Amino acid sequence: MLSKANIKSIRSSKNTVFAVFVIIGAITLYEQFVTPHINYFHATQEYALVMGDIAKKTNTIRVVTELKKKKLEELQDKFKHIHAKLFNPVEAEEFFSDIQAIAEQANCIVYSLNFSPINIATEKTVKSKVTKNISEICVTLTVAGSYTDIVNLINSLQNRPKQVWTDSIAIEAIGNSDVLKCELNIRIYVIYDKWRRRND
Repeated sequence: MLSKANIKSIRSSKNTVFAVFVIIGAITLYEQFVTPHINYFHATQEYALVMGDIAKKTNTIRVVTELKKKKLEELQDKFKHIHAKLFNPVEAEEFFSDIQAIAEQANCIVYSLNFSPINIATEKTVKSKVTKNISEICVTLTVAGSYTDIVNLINSLQNRPKQVWTDSIAIEAIGNSDVLKCELNIRIYVIYDKWRRRND
């Protein structure tokens, strides 16, 4: 017959084995059911952080893109406005051919029309004066006429669709008459490449 001590020892061993199985079962259940959910929860949190960061970056990129697009549209509008005031090569040639007729319409007599030395250089040199595609042409126009006639001539040059800049005006009397001699330094800008591509 087993002693009480042996019976207690057997029961204690059974309890220990049972406890071990319960712990192993609990660990197994935890690993199979709880751990995946915790990992999923952590992954979801990380995903939410990453997506939040991406959303912020996307929003920043969108704002920057909209600002750049607006700036580009403003520059395009400015370019169109400026481009409308520039001569193409044919228009520039016609303008200088018509100078005498413009002066005569204002009752002025043309004495001379002298191009600046830079304008008779090679086309490459002329174009480099401003940019690769735009050149500046400067001329000195000397006319004679009354004060009113000279003012009308200047207004006629200034009120053209294409911009004519007046850099300087020098007026002097001719003898004792009401006729004045006027020396105008005028300037225009000629655009090349776009005009060439349209006409090639």
